[in-house]
Amino acid sequence: MSATTIVLIMMVVFLVVLFLGHPLSWILGGLGIIFGVAFWGDLSILNIFMRSVFKVVTTSSYVCIPLFIFMGALLEKSGSADKLFDSLYVVFGRLRGGLALSTVVISALMGAATGIIGASISIMAMLALPTMLKHKYEEKMACGTVMAAGSLGTLIPPSVILVIYGSLANISIAKLFAGGMGAGICLAAIYGIYVIVRSYINPSFGPPISKEESAKYSTSQKISMVCFSVTPTLGLILLVLGSILLGAATPNEASALGCVGAIIIAIIYKNFNWEMFKESCYSTMKTTAMIMMIIVTASMFTNIFIGLGGDKVIADFVVSIGNGKWVILGTILFMLLIMGMLLDSYGVLLIGVPLFTPIIYSLGFDPIWFGIIFALMIQVSVLSPPVAYAVFYMKGFVPHIPIGKLYMAALPFMLMQFICIILCCIFPDIIMFLPNRM
Repeated sequence: MSATTIVLIMMVVFLVVLFLGHPLSWILGGLGIIFGVAFWGDLSILNIFMRSVFKVVTTSSYVCIPLFIFMGALLEKSGSADKLFDSLYVVFGRLRGGLALSTVVISALMGAATGIIGASISIMAMLALPTMLKHKYEEKMACGTVMAAGSLGTLIPPSVILVIYGSLANISIAKLFAGGMGAGICLAAIYGIYVIVRSYINPSFGPPISKEESAKYSTSQKISMVCFSVTPTLGLILLVLGSILLGAATPNEASALGCVGAIIIAIIYKNFNWEMFKESCYSTMKTTAMIMMIIVTASMFTNIFIGLGGDKVIADFVVSIGNGKWVILGTILFMLLIMGMLLDSYGVLLIGVPLFTPIIYSLGFDPIWFGIIFALMIQVSVLSPPVAYAVFYMKGFVPHIPIGKLYMAALPFMLMQFICIILCCIFPDIIMFLPNRM
């Protein structure tokens, strides 16, 4: 049987089982073993599973994953997001679209503090969404802003996605963090410009808060609120990312430092107690176990896929599309988009990196630059129907809004993401400015 036929069979069976609704980790691991035995006819294929487990547990760069997740869980429960929103609410509220702009700013800060989109979307859905709907924001504008801005944690460091990408591609995680900062700020700025411009074109999309609400606080009180709410979180972000970018600490060391800083912030806000600490530990263990399980099983599936010649089939297909490197890049991004419509972020990452990075390197693209473009495509996948995890998170907070309406709310922000990708292709220094100066 030819490699092309094997790849087609694997893809069809994978999609059928995926649409049956089984967990991704079980699909990847189970089908990896079944395909290995079926096409190799040898139970020694189980050795690949053991090697995948051993590789994951001995990869030192994965150490920072539970620590960054723990840091985010502590900040989520410390009340720092509440204080951030309360302060920016009165500062930006008088602008049309000001509450949506506040949501984007806070989500960017929380993305830099947590690195997990589920936490960011949940926080903003609880804080910002009810306030925007109360002030008569158009539902799709309010929900779309929370979903898109809450997903910035996949790109803005310390992103778990970038940690895994760097480990899989064997490139500097610190440089990926530096590149992610530029692209993340660019994307957040595009979101902010969009919500303000859209609200001024159509005031019913994002009406301002009343003068009475804004007048409750003097200018000095507003400044004091912003300083008290922003300084601790921003200081922690600068401490963690600054120590990495300046070479003073590795990502593993910086993640441990971030956990200590998050505990101090919780103590400052008087929210630190044993129950909160215990819940943060449980949340960290559950999320870490889920991520590691997907990493192990996806690594096994990918090894089987490559061993059966799947990588050569994909490479030949991509190269056959055209000779120009930008045409080939566009084809790869389109394939990532399709994968993102069917798989979660970790599935796209763990299957896509081994398949596409060798092609990208052969075309002469900078590996750091492509890593961030890859992360931007994962941003798109988070909002892409039908498997749009940001939409699924949001649906839990707005059960009265049809899921079709939430999909429609995500579409304008997907367009903003594509605009950011195009800008990063035209002006690569958006990504490479900081990494080139490290």
